[in-house]
Amino acid sequence: MNNRIVNVGLIGTGMIGSLHAGILTSCTNGARVAAVMDVDGERAAAAAADCGGARVYSDAEALIKAADVDAVLIASPDIFHAEQALACIAAGKPVLCEKPMATTRADAERILRAEMASGRRLLQVGFMREYDRAHKDLLALSRSGAIGGALRFRGIHMNPSRSSHTSIDTAIVNSLIHDIHSARFMMDAEIAEVFLRWAPANPKDARSARYTIIHISFDGGAIGTLEWSGDSGYGYEVEVEITGERGTAGTTGVHSPILRQGGTRSQAISPDWPQRFYDAYVDELAAWIGSVMTGQATGPSAWDGYMSLAVAEACVKSAESGQPERVMGRERPAMY
Repeated sequence: MNNRIVNVGLIGTGMIGSLHAGILTSCTNGARVAAVMDVDGERAAAAAADCGGARVYSDAEALIKAADVDAVLIASPDIFHAEQALACIAAGKPVLCEKPMATTRADAERILRAEMASGRRLLQVGFMREYDRAHKDLLALSRSGAIGGALRFRGIHMNPSRSSHTSIDTAIVNSLIHDIHSARFMMDAEIAEVFLRWAPANPKDARSARYTIIHISFDGGAIGTLEWSGDSGYGYEVEVEITGERGTAGTTGVHSPILRQGGTRSQAISPDWPQRFYDAYVDELAAWIGSVMTGQATGPSAWDGYMSLAVAEACVKSAESGQPERVMGRERPAMY
């Protein structure tokens, strides 16, 4: 596009939508939030005012089709992602869709096919960890050959206390989907098999999940684990570690200063994900707006969205069967 300003239409003004709106408005060169949509009219109006007077829509499709909306950011509830992403592709508009791209592999396949039929990449998935500087530094170190060929991946994802229990299905598709993608892009290999075990949050509800461990096997022979807590009791942490043939390298989940006081040595832990990954969201949105301006899509693609859901589907099957399950994906299309 030739415009110097990208007019963004934002669908969903909840916690993540509001975060994106604030970053686009105050931190992202070349971007303007021109329109917002939410089923909660008061919340949408408040977000629009914070963005400097964006137009308010009550219908997502109308926002997507608006002539003065150049690109769309989908931050609505997960169940709406697939249909809204498909509408953006049909309208020929670049779209940043928050994870997960869909809630089923079948819907992700529909998005893949629609984008391939359009002849160009339009969709980026909100796997913001690709823009996190700690992850990027570790990836560069691993690819430098410093630790040799990668043999094992370990991901740790600790969430703070929640007021309500999360089901194992939701834990996988909504939260662990980040860790699934991290494993794929950090190891530069697809996940071939998964085996999941979890501890329930409520003994009376077997499908509730408080702590989950997924054993994974990659194409090429490497192995790994993904550990997830829905109620750490202390804060929010994400760590990644790669073991290679000649050494091990990893990120740290705590980035605050070390305090020595009163006979203790301590570090503050991030209270939740917006604080831990704020800079990653800033860099993600800057890269997305840049790609809209150049017409060259970058970042996590619809293929990444599809394969993460193929792995998630296998994880849900493993939760049901109690056995290892193979990941049933399709052959990678040439577009990706």
